[in-house]
Amino acid sequence: MPGSCWGGSGSRSARLIAVAGAVCTAALGITARAQSATDSGVAESVANRSVTVDRPDGRPGTAPLTDRTEARLARLPGVAAVQHRAQVSFGVAAPSGEAALLYATTYRSALAPPVTASVRARLFPLRPGEIVAPATSQGLDLRKLLGRRIEIETIRYVRPGEGTGVTGHARLVGVYDPAWQLDGPDAAYAADSDVVTWAAERAGEPADRYPATVGYDQLTVVARTAADVPAVMRSVQDLGYPAVTLRQQLSALPDVLALIESAGRLLLGVLGALAFAGAVTVTGALARQRAQEIGILKAVGFRTRTVLTMLVVEMALAGAVAALLGTVLGALLGGAGAALLRGSADLAPYAGSRLPLPSPGVFVSLLGLTVLVVAAGALLPARRAVRMAPTDAMRDW
Repeated sequence: MPGSCWGGSGSRSARLIAVAGAVCTAALGITARAQSATDSGVAESVANRSVTVDRPDGRPGTAPLTDRTEARLARLPGVAAVQHRAQVSFGVAAPSGEAALLYATTYRSALAPPVTASVRARLFPLRPGEIVAPATSQGLDLRKLLGRRIEIETIRYVRPGEGTGVTGHARLVGVYDPAWQLDGPDAAYAADSDVVTWAAERAGEPADRYPATVGYDQLTVVARTAADVPAVMRSVQDLGYPAVTLRQQLSALPDVLALIESAGRLLLGVLGALAFAGAVTVTGALARQRAQEIGILKAVGFRTRTVLTMLVVEMALAGAVAALLGTVLGALLGGAGAALLRGSADLAPYAGSRLPLPSPGVFVSLLGLTVLVVAAGALLPARRAVRMAPTDAMRDW
């Protein structure tokens, strides 16, 4: 067909389609990668495979959470590990005279606190004499004490209902976001040996016997896979222990993910609508500009249907080439977006290391939809053009 669709309005049409395709491809790729990472990360994260077991208070036939109970739960089918938590209160005094009451807690890798500042890169496991506390607690800004030795006070058992304060020191090696409260408000993480010693002194028990007599206040049972969690929880409950999964505690998470996914789909819908409107407008203008060429073709004997098919196919091919160009640009744009996500510690797990691209099915559907949009946009103005008499079409239209 005379002329070229890549000049003037055709060039603008191709650029518009390419840009729209690039944005859609990049958005689909990053969304798919983030959703996949979210699904697998949430499903198989250690936290989501965890079953929390509390003290069996009020159940006289159930053994306390001692080290023997910990070993027993570790032998249950589908269990990968059991992590204990002991907790005891202690006081912290700042040089300024401010004080706060914190709760020394043993560290569990299944429920690691979100550390915001620390004195070294690999903070855990903690060494004896070290603590990790919330950044702020009860009006005390503990960030100012990071890396310093601070005065602490624990309680030593004297007789029933009576104890005496014991002053000591500990080094604050890290602070975490105080919004994290899965171990309760004002939890401060310390080495296992320190927490057990302080708890034993408070209970009036020898430290070496405390795990076998008084035991822990909570155990975390980690299942091998997410699929094992229901069976593991039932096994724990059958032994008489109150147990709950973190998945149940975070029941609102699926709703949040659904909201994010819906927002992403809405954005893609808006982009698709804009691309369609732009394609209809620009290809319509192009068809009107080619009206004289259409009139010449009809004058030399081309049938109306043949001219219409030639024009629509030409526009569809232009759309296909522009869509392929948009895919390449979209891959580059998606790679740049993923690189920016990987620069954030919070968002890096959702970006991954590979180039984010949509699945082959989505990719083919996007290309096909782009061609259909362009062809549909060209159809109506093309039909108007080919129905005109050759003498009228060859005038300025």
